[in-house]
Amino acid sequence: MTTPDPNVRISNAERDAVVRRLHAATEEGRLELDEFAERSRRVYEAKTYAEVERLLTDLPEERGAVAIPTAGAREVPELRLAPKHSKVVREGDWTVPSRIALGPKHSRIVLDFRQAVFTTREVEIEVNLTHSGLTVILPEGASASDEGIDFEGGRMRDKTRRRGDGPRIRISGRNVYSQIKVVNERRFLWWRW
Repeated sequence: MTTPDPNVRISNAERDAVVRRLHAATEEGRLELDEFAERSRRVYEAKTYAEVERLLTDLPEERGAVAIPTAGAREVPELRLAPKHSKVVREGDWTVPSRIALGPKHSRIVLDFRQAVFTTREVEIEVNLTHSGLTVILPEGASASDEGIDFEGGRMRDKTRRRGDGPRIRISGRNVYSQIKVVNERRFLWWRW
């Protein structure tokens, strides 16, 4: 994605993406809490990309980019989750690596990408599920695909609407008597997915 014209007005969704990036930098120890608070305030006061870009120039990744990084992004270590007889939920503002390896046994994993910070355009999820469940909740504009799953009594339900040029989630691996469910956020009155 090209860098936007600095004189173009910034949207609320883009402001939120910048604040998520500042939050990630704070979690990494690159910003102090008071710096995060000050920069976040200035992001919400900003009207153009130029005003926001100045707040990101001393942070790694693409300088001032609001969109998902494509090249030269920092490398985030692979995420490995292998719970046994338990439930693991990743939600909120978490940093998504390019590769996720899942090996639950008699467990449930929920990967909620709606507010996550993506470091790459494509994320590979390698599964080795045994009598377990995996739910993947996609953000707006993202898509998921089955990249070759070996089913041994398991199944996959993809209930997503394919659209947008957002992140792409590729799922592959082995599914033994388990269920994989891929969904978009649902909104119905007060109930949200």
